[in-house]
Amino acid sequence: MKKLLIFLIITFLFSYDLKEFVTCKDVKNLTPAYITSTFTTKDKKVYAFAYFTNIEENRLIDFVWEKNVNDVWKLYADIQLPIYKGLRWRTYSNITIRPYLIGKWRVSIYDGNNLIAVREFEITDTNSSK
Repeated sequence: MKKLLIFLIITFLFSYDLKEFVTCKDVKNLTPAYITSTFTTKDKKVYAFAYFTNIEENRLIDFVWEKNVNDVWKLYADIQLPIYKGLRWRTYSNITIRPYLIGKWRVSIYDGNNLIAVREFEITDTNSSK
């Protein structure tokens, strides 16, 4: 019931629907490839892919990338991208994986100050014994 209420509030507040929001290892032909929430230092990038439908007006959205450092979320990047009026719009943001970026992460979509969605993921060291 709580999830339904949140969905209805978001639907009422925003002039679009977010149909898909995933993290993946690549985006090919505007489609997410290798959807996962676990990445290694051998992977080149982490992509956050979003698919919007029923967009009633042009908007700017933010992909906010944060790393967990000692149980505190620290801003890594804030990438603002447009979505345009129409039936559908697909967009994505990415970060390049570096060895010093191992740990727990999250990427969020914001519309202004309003949080739309969050995906958590982890970057692990390929040399670790996990």
